[in-house]
Amino acid sequence: MSGFFNIDSPIMRFLSKVCDLMILNVLCIVCCLPIVTAGASVTALYTVTMKMVRGEESYIFKGFFKAFKENFKQSTIIWLIMAVFGVFIFVDYQAASILPENMSNIFRILIGALIIFYAMVLSYIFPYTARFANSIKNIFKNSLLIAILNLPWTILIVAIPGVLGFATFLTTRTLVYGSMLWMLFGFAVVAYVESMMFRKIFAKYEPHTEEEPSDPDAYTVPEELPDSSDPQ
Repeated sequence: MSGFFNIDSPIMRFLSKVCDLMILNVLCIVCCLPIVTAGASVTALYTVTMKMVRGEESYIFKGFFKAFKENFKQSTIIWLIMAVFGVFIFVDYQAASILPENMSNIFRILIGALIIFYAMVLSYIFPYTARFANSIKNIFKNSLLIAILNLPWTILIVAIPGVLGFATFLTTRTLVYGSMLWMLFGFAVVAYVESMMFRKIFAKYEPHTEEEPSDPDAYTVPEELPDSSDPQ
């Protein structure tokens, strides 16, 4: 019985991680509330979860707010660009209904393709910002390129929150319980699971040198990404 309460026991380590994810989830939600700060909040969320999956455990509060502050300007600009582009896509999709039927169907197909690319970039851009130091232009370009070069992973990364979000809105009951789970730890858990995948994906584009950089969260990648099949 004493082994159960040992701080190094698997059960206690698991409960500690769950507690950390719950705290991280609350921090992310609270810092997203002004809306305009959502980009910086999500970037900070992925900064911490990617540290967790690499075994670089740190203080949740300190790590989150450090990343939030350091990435605030860049992440906020990226978020505003993505938000405006998302509104543009939504308005265009709705506007298709006033077109003749044939043109409307073609237009909706084109918008659907645009939505796919949008979802790919949106899924990668904040984790990429959390892991690499780069210009905003290259962050957008490389996020899309990495998403395309790692399409099987990308499908899974996009599908996880998509399926969970769809399941949440299935019925009134799932909406109530699902909303409670999202508020409790859902966003952080999704980020943690996806960070396991991002760790494998981003490893292909991280510089491999004998001496690791002093700040492993500030890798600078070249403007042109290597092909994903190239040995690193």
